[in-house]
Amino acid sequence: MKHPAPKTRVLFVCVGNMCRSPMAEGFAREFGHDVLEIHSAGTNPTGVISEDAIEIMRERKIDISRQRSNGLDAVPVGEMDIVVSMAPVPAAALVPRGFKGRAVDWSVEDPIGKSLTVFRRVRGEIETRVRELVEQVRRGAAQPPRQPR
Repeated sequence: MKHPAPKTRVLFVCVGNMCRSPMAEGFAREFGHDVLEIHSAGTNPTGVISEDAIEIMRERKIDISRQRSNGLDAVPVGEMDIVVSMAPVPAAALVPRGFKGRAVDWSVEDPIGKSLTVFRRVRGEIETRVRELVEQVRRGAAQPPRQPR
């Protein structure tokens, strides 16, 4: 019997895990749930998801209201295949020594405290980047080889 290929483990990181990384997690679940195991975290988690982020994701019919704001200590960072940083800290600085995955930096504006217009622009940028990442994974271009669990 053939076993399904293991999903690519991806971690989206921002500062508070309240806006950008939860939006990225929501889009990844929507577009890549079949190929990705998705996590998000913050370098300084706030413990809440932004109501503005929840509202603008609902406009896309994606519910992130049940997601939780986590810190990096709540996620097995070293086990990820891809770590995407939208924080001021480069992804390479967030991963442990000897990390075999891919560390990626996305320069995405932090919308916290800004207008819904800014939130929507940031949402659009994150959606585009997540769609591209999902397509890379589908083509096998985004993940290093690894052993099945």
